[in-house]
Amino acid sequence: MAPLSNLVAALASHAGWKDPRQDEDGAYRFRLENGLDFAVFSPDDRVVVLRADITALPAAAMEREEMLRDAAKRQAGVCRTRASVAAVEYAGQSLLKSDAASGDRLVLYRMAELAAGQETFELAARDFLNDLAWWKASFGGGRSERRTDQPFFGMTGMFGGMY
Repeated sequence: MAPLSNLVAALASHAGWKDPRQDEDGAYRFRLENGLDFAVFSPDDRVVVLRADITALPAAAMEREEMLRDAAKRQAGVCRTRASVAAVEYAGQSLLKSDAASGDRLVLYRMAELAAGQETFELAARDFLNDLAWWKASFGGGRSERRTDQPFFGMTGMFGGMY
């Protein structure tokens, strides 16, 4: 089984990204264009978790309820085709210490087995980023002029083009 640091370094290299450093809470953070920022960490050295912010939750009760209802409908509608899961993360309850005080957020998670290897991890990361782009676009934070017949996110290099 490859350590998380090896998986992350290879992902960054294959995708042509800057190699991230592990921060104080053990997460590797990627800052990508179009707001596709995400963290990769392992809480138990068995599972790899990919996590990203989708959007902040409104403070106003009615707006918040409407947004959460919309997110629930979207999650139910895509759960057969997208493995990432949208969830509410309350202020002070983040899995990542550095995100603990960022307010209530709608976040996206995806898990993969650390022992599954590099190829499986990179496929999960690619799918996660496509899911993240879809969620961000759904809530107004993604690309506004995207053609629907193209993928949201593509990694070049070993991935052989756009996905």
